Amino acid sequence: MSAVHNPLPIIQPGPHQDSRGLVLSHAANEHVFGVVGHVGSGTSEIAKALRDILNDPTLPGGAFDCEILKARDAILGWAGRNGKAVPAGGDRSLTATEQLQDLGDEMRSQQTSAGELDCPAVARSLILTIRTTRATKLGVPSNDAVPVVPDGRRRAYILDSLRHPAEVELLRHVYQEAFVLIGVVCEEKKRLDRIVHKYADAGHERAKAFMKRDAEAKEKHGQHVADTFHLSDFFVDNTVDRLQPNGDANPAWDINERLARLVNILTHSDVVRPDMAETAMHHAHGAMMQSACMSRQVGAALVDRAGNIISTGTNEVPKAGGGVYGETFGRSEIDDRCALRRTADKRYCSNTREQNRIIEDLISEIPELAALDADRKRALAVDLRRTRIGGLLEFSRAVHAEMDALLSAAREGFSLVGTRLFVTTFPCHYCARHLVTAGVDEVQYIEPYPKSQALDLHEDAIQVEGSGWKQPSEGGTKVLFRPFSGVAPRMYKRSFMKDRDLKNKDTGLREFGDPTWGSPWHLRRVSYVELEADLARTAP
Repeated sequence: MSAVHNPLPIIQPGPHQDSRGLVLSHAANEHVFGVVGHVGSGTSEIAKALRDILNDPTLPGGAFDCEILKARDAILGWAGRNGKAVPAGGDRSLTATEQLQDLGDEMRSQQTSAGELDCPAVARSLILTIRTTRATKLGVPSNDAVPVVPDGRRRAYILDSLRHPAEVELLRHVYQEAFVLIGVVCEEKKRLDRIVHKYADAGHERAKAFMKRDAEAKEKHGQHVADTFHLSDFFVDNTVDRLQPNGDANPAWDINERLARLVNILTHSDVVRPDMAETAMHHAHGAMMQSACMSRQVGAALVDRAGNIISTGTNEVPKAGGGVYGETFGRSEIDDRCALRRTADKRYCSNTREQNRIIEDLISEIPELAALDADRKRALAVDLRRTRIGGLLEFSRAVHAEMDALLSAAREGFSLVGTRLFVTTFPCHYCARHLVTAGVDEVQYIEPYPKSQALDLHEDAIQVEGSGWKQPSEGGTKVLFRPFSGVAPRMYKRSFMKDRDLKNKDTGLREFGDPTWGSPWHLRRVSYVELEADLARTAP
């Protein structure tokens, strides 16, 4: 007997409407900003500065109706609803702040109906706050069963501050291209000083422990700011204090200018194009994608004194004749990367295998450990992998991205003296010593790399503080390693692609037009299935 198929529903046609106009009519005109930074970096200061810029009525197109929503308030609200003790002492007490960390961890540790940890719980609470805030502004109820549809007015919500990668992932899935994550850069020493001065009950050692937990907690549901930070779309450096010791404004504090540039990019109120660092990091990110390393992908770009890109590099297995395996992935019978080795028992990471062999040797050589039963040996091996043995690097087959960039430039005969390297991850201590030896002046990076011992081993040749730094090629004594700031590679295309007319074609005069199909930061008020229905109803 053949299956019976229900006929497609008949959509009653309406008046014929322009397709483009219909799509643009559903623009929400809302932006959601997340702010992330390690403790002491000043995320609240950045959130307030951004709000002031967005609230400026002189902005082309008018001011945004802008609200700052704090993750702290979301955690405290959850604690109150669930009968948890609320920390006493305010935001000037480190004890109270640590108790707030505990509550945030507990909030993220709640199990869902599927038995998973609800790691994005704080972001979920912030999303509900956005919804109720919008409902209040529109004067409508925030009934859980009914969507609160934006009215098309310019609005922005700033979320201060995110602490877990899952929070970013949830916000990106909900708000798509309208969500922008701002990463706040700040030197570690400056952050430590700020924490010690802010909290009367914090000494240096306690502050360091507080910073360590904030950056990378042991628990999956704990704070993981280091992993969250490198997911940013835009980076600003807040190392310089906003005020001078005498209370006057610090002219070196350029956060307002940096954030105003971001707003220009988002609103397309002016022509903005990338600076050298943004372009170099974009190239480094492109090179990163070539890596088939089973552990991580890293990319690097080397630029000369004039800012010209002279080479790129990726972490990959070297091949005879020079260079590394590149675009031959999956197409060449002689491609011998770890992920492609043809013999089944050779599909392994050589570095991890050698670490495991060292652990096995340790257990077998110590009589007390060798006498343990098999289950206890396996548990011990797992624990030993969490020690510095698991951080050993020298048994990898891959050339690191920084080394690939240096060697690629050297093969072409370029001098490396006075060059700058842009790399997606902080260099390991092996690469650091080669960068110093090669004559590189400066290194900029996005993602931290806790395994690196570069700063401990080469403090005589490397510095991380930009103030007072002089380039080694011009008589300085140290190479500068500093975090990248500006438009992140993930947002490069949306930021700088020309998507509208910039001149009158008849006169040649500049006329800054609107994009034909809406902003690249466009968020629709309806789902794609609702949009399909609208297009069907108004089709000829």
